[in-house]
Amino acid sequence: MYGQIVLFHADWVADGGSNRRFGYLRGMDSRKRLLLGQRLNYLRHGNFHGVSANWLAKQTDGLFSGVKELVASSDIPLAISQQDIAAGEKLFKQIVEDRSGSNFGKNFDCEVGLASFLYAFILSSKPKIIIETGVANGITTNIILRALEETGGTLHSFDVDPRTQNVYKGTGNWNFHLLEGNFERDLEDQVTQVGKVDLWIHDSNHGYQWQAFEYNLAIAALNPDGLIVSDDIDSSTAWGLASQKSFKKSFGVFDQRKFFGVATI
Repeated sequence: MYGQIVLFHADWVADGGSNRRFGYLRGMDSRKRLLLGQRLNYLRHGNFHGVSANWLAKQTDGLFSGVKELVASSDIPLAISQQDIAAGEKLFKQIVEDRSGSNFGKNFDCEVGLASFLYAFILSSKPKIIIETGVANGITTNIILRALEETGGTLHSFDVDPRTQNVYKGTGNWNFHLLEGNFERDLEDQVTQVGKVDLWIHDSNHGYQWQAFEYNLAIAALNPDGLIVSDDIDSSTAWGLASQKSFKKSFGVFDQRKFFGVATI
């Protein structure tokens, strides 16, 4: 019943207070009505406008100032070497020089912390099946596949733009999947065909609705000891809410200008 009231309140406020059942709110000035509508919509959908580091710290099991601090922590259930992190940083710089801006603007590139973490994690954990959503200029794609060239395993990359299937020319086992039509339904269908996954990397649409949908899809697809990694976890409340409800352990890492997340399920 409470959920029905919340839904009605938010819709009512959006209509400017036209529904008679909540006429007592008409006395509010427009600014307060707008604020109330915003708060109620946050309850329904989450915050579409990004969140603070303070809020993320309260929702997750910890925030780290960088990837080296994450790897050094005894709180995370991962065995990753600082040496592999350093090698990942060096490789990232090479790939950025080659690929940055090749399909889209440089702002679509991942950052060095996320790239080095993925490289080092794959070398240490040797996941067999990896899903990546969002290819863009292929920085993350190449980082992952360079690690898989050494360890074996397969990367399945999903994107909505056919230009992104040109980003990798190496010898790693890469399957590019173009999403068409209803993107949510198509992603669900194609992920079902892939089967169980060891590592899921989100770096596509960073709006609340898509992030929440994709995190739930990843949880269903991952093996029990699988890992989900997400760029831009400060773009919406989706990561923080999933940390409270669905993830076993969840961490955030600052990466030059934004946060990425790492979670076990």
